[in-house]
Amino acid sequence: MRVNKLDLNQLVVLDAVLTYRSVSKAATHVHLTQPAVSASLGKLRHFFGDPILVQQGSGMALTPFAETLVQPVRDLLVQAQALTHRRPGRDPADIQRRITLVASDYVQQVLLVGLLQRASKEAPGLSFEIRSISGYLNRELEQGDVDLVVSLASGIADPTNSEIIFRDSWSCILCKKNSSIGSEISLAEYLNAGHVGVVLGSGRVPTLDQVALDRLGLKRRLEVHVPSFFMVAPCVVGTQRLGLIQTQLAKILSQKWPVRVVPVPFEVEEVVTAVQWHRYQAHDPAIQWIRQSLKNIAEEMR
Repeated sequence: MRVNKLDLNQLVVLDAVLTYRSVSKAATHVHLTQPAVSASLGKLRHFFGDPILVQQGSGMALTPFAETLVQPVRDLLVQAQALTHRRPGRDPADIQRRITLVASDYVQQVLLVGLLQRASKEAPGLSFEIRSISGYLNRELEQGDVDLVVSLASGIADPTNSEIIFRDSWSCILCKKNSSIGSEISLAEYLNAGHVGVVLGSGRVPTLDQVALDRLGLKRRLEVHVPSFFMVAPCVVGTQRLGLIQTQLAKILSQKWPVRVVPVPFEVEEVVTAVQWHRYQAHDPAIQWIRQSLKNIAEEMR
């Protein structure tokens, strides 16, 4: 099909060239031979009257004009892909689709385990690729490389294409054999204890519990730093240490480790989790089913 004399099939090749800045890599991505991609690039150069891809030092680079095409071309392809997924009142059981979903380890355990169980019964044609939130870039969703992102609402890049699905509080966890603390813990006991603290990412991003302590001007004695909330439970077992993690995760981990859960002796901002999707996928039946399922799972936990 041609629009204004441009063969729309060439747009897939153009998108690959713009993305990879290499004919050989673009050929691999679109499953064509390198000569075929070179021929398509030649036609695109003629159509636009611009070289698009030029030699720069030892590598290749896009021309200034080609840079202006990157986002419009990708938007057009993502919108076309989203259009092909639309169906009137489509039954989730009939959907055949691969979903790429980005989430933190907390979300993976608290929400996604239930989602995958539900999908196996209600939408068995869906397959999933789960990626860690660590290293995720916003452009991956914008370019259609990722279908959904489930993360802290404060980290959502585009609130107009997202919704809050879950709220969680914080709890202390400690070893069941820790006899120095009862069913509740005072602020003095909390501050006097040794702690397992979570440090997120290479930038050492402070967690919400640390933010709360800083706001109150309080300091805890951190004896162990770990990169994940999952590591807190095993690090308090067999010790007098405490850990502060999300309440729903604490309940799950207390079934796997000999730990008990007690209330936090100070106020910590709640964990607000949201799901974000590409603006062109708002009416995609698979995306809609996943969004609703996540909300149902969260509601059942409450």
